[in-house]
Amino acid sequence: MLHFLIIAVLLFFIQCHTSDQSPITYRVEGKNRYFNNENILLVFDESMYCDVIFKINDKVQTLNHSAGTGPYAAPPHYIMLDGFFYKNFKITSHHIEDIDDSEFGAGKRLTIIGIDSKIECALKVEMFENYPDVALSWCSYTNRTGKDLIINRIFYNYYRLDRRLADPSAIGYDFRYLRPINKHWGDTWTNVGITDSTNEDFVIPGTGSNRSGIPFIDVWGPEMGMGIFHAEGIPRFHHIILKVQEDDAVDMGFMVTPEDSYGQLPEILNNDDSITTWKSVVCVHRNDFFDSGRRFGQFLDGAMKKTGREGLPDFYPEQAYEPYWKTWGMNSLDGTGEFTVQEVKDKMDQLADYNFKAIMLDDGWFDVMGKWNPDPGKFSEDELINFIKEAHKPQWGINKDKSFNVYLWFDLLGANTAEGLDHLLVKNSDGSLYRSLQAKYAFCPSSSQFLSFAGDTLIRKIIGIWDADGIYTDLEDQDPLPCFAEGHHHPYPAESVENNYLAFKTLKDKILEIKPEKGWISMCACASVHDPFQYPFYFLNDASDPISNKQVRWRTRWIKALRGPTAPAGDGYVDKMNYDNKTGDPAMSVGIGSVITSLRWNVNELGGADHAGKWMKLYFTEKLHKGEYLGLYDIHYHKPEGYVIRKEDGTMYYSFFDEEPFDLEIELRGLRGDFEYKVLEYDTGKDKGIIMGTEPVFHIRSKPGNDAGEQVFYYFLKCTPIVTGNENSR
Repeated sequence: MLHFLIIAVLLFFIQCHTSDQSPITYRVEGKNRYFNNENILLVFDESMYCDVIFKINDKVQTLNHSAGTGPYAAPPHYIMLDGFFYKNFKITSHHIEDIDDSEFGAGKRLTIIGIDSKIECALKVEMFENYPDVALSWCSYTNRTGKDLIINRIFYNYYRLDRRLADPSAIGYDFRYLRPINKHWGDTWTNVGITDSTNEDFVIPGTGSNRSGIPFIDVWGPEMGMGIFHAEGIPRFHHIILKVQEDDAVDMGFMVTPEDSYGQLPEILNNDDSITTWKSVVCVHRNDFFDSGRRFGQFLDGAMKKTGREGLPDFYPEQAYEPYWKTWGMNSLDGTGEFTVQEVKDKMDQLADYNFKAIMLDDGWFDVMGKWNPDPGKFSEDELINFIKEAHKPQWGINKDKSFNVYLWFDLLGANTAEGLDHLLVKNSDGSLYRSLQAKYAFCPSSSQFLSFAGDTLIRKIIGIWDADGIYTDLEDQDPLPCFAEGHHHPYPAESVENNYLAFKTLKDKILEIKPEKGWISMCACASVHDPFQYPFYFLNDASDPISNKQVRWRTRWIKALRGPTAPAGDGYVDKMNYDNKTGDPAMSVGIGSVITSLRWNVNELGGADHAGKWMKLYFTEKLHKGEYLGLYDIHYHKPEGYVIRKEDGTMYYSFFDEEPFDLEIELRGLRGDFEYKVLEYDTGKDKGIIMGTEPVFHIRSKPGNDAGEQVFYYFLKCTPIVTGNENSR
């Protein structure tokens, strides 16, 4: 019944404003407390159970059960002490205040205090005018029992989701979700279906590919979605729970336990002491994970800055958007580092004519990982230096007038030998060397000795002496578990994880110190979900070993959401993606706004010379990779998949993809209602007439993509606004 009462009351609240005209309001009505912003409403009952409401276009929807009854009932914030759950906190007081956050701006903070069996819960919830679809919260628990208690588990932003609340005919668990880790190379993690057997306990950071993972999960259906994520500026050990219950509803939320926090949390809550949860956010939205991921990026950026760290880049140099070619797999579809300098040189004229700007010597150029000297079977140090010099000269291509930057493949924290490096490596609690995932060992990312070795020895050699232009960091060794090496003087084991960023900051700072105008840093990390706390320290985030066209599109979408809508996002590689002849298509890379990267650049595998050449030309003329990526369609529930990129002058680019041919009318989302647009098939040059922003329905008919690879059908449009007098209006 609560949901029906909420909807009735909402008809009043949607129109309600406080005297200060803030869109954020707070009101007590009967036993319920309503904390309201433009798109999100939290309704707390007298025991601090909470209903999360999504409001848009005068409609209200919810996905979560709030009632404090039933076998799985729980509020968003509760705690387990000495084996007993405390989760029915009778509210004793509440307070609302204005805030002006240094990163998030004007808003309001609601404080609610409740008591359950002498455990006091003080919940703080913040809403911000600039972020109308989120609520940030944290909770403090104070022990008033008169005795010390063992802390077993703490739950926060924990919800029971049920699709039937939005669609009574649906199955309760019928959702899609973005998985916070990639369990195995080749998995799809950006769009996963929940089933009746879903029972996930994601340990973040610390499990799965790369031992990284992200403090974020998003669950969505065709009606709406809910995402939760941390708003902490440093990594925190925690669990993300996603579990289908017997009644087909889905539990989603954060949970922490002291025993696997590596010293971040105390094990005992002493009498009269308090413990405070990590700050986290709930976000409501339409469509897939994009809007929630964008909010995660914004709040992560602000949280990192609050700790005194760098936030996400707000500017990317031109070379971050330039296509590059790499040597991996150039001689084998099995993917090997076998190549010779002459083979690379023989390829460079062709690459120059297709406008590739850089050559990346991939895995295989060096002798021993960790030492990073040239492989004597390929070239001496002098020969490597000479190759870089030759690449830098404007002597390539049919007109012998183009040059290349040169990047080197690198595993920043990986080492395949301990000889002479033992004192720099991560160690286990028993003193043994930690065994990494792809390299044998891992350098300790916060050790001052390693930071000096990385910057003053390795990077100075590669960038300063050899004159390479950038580093491409790869492999699943970038997030080792906590270090116990006594010589590193960690105050507690988790410190090496909290300060993992120092290794990547050192990498970036040293490269840009030596080459402030040309320095380049990229991350692949071998198909893993990249550690977002490393994001400030490289320019190009790569889609990381996609094995299908969908993975290219969806991983690029995640990068654009989290890093920002104009951030450079590599397509992983446009060529054969899983070593079984499933070639990609440069048309798709251009259409979704990714940076084109290539392993082989065999144009016969890419639709032929004309097809590949046309799309490389369009890459540079249309520059979609630098436009504003908009998440206006849903990657799962909208068919065909739609992608939208907006240029600064208001021009809108649309691309649509499916595995089957399509011929239908579709809404061109994002057009301004007060504009007319000239419509063009920008891949063919065909004029398709005029469309009104008030009537944005357009007929599209697919074309077959590259028939040498995984089959894809697509359609591309460019809508240019026709200025009729109000030129500066946007």
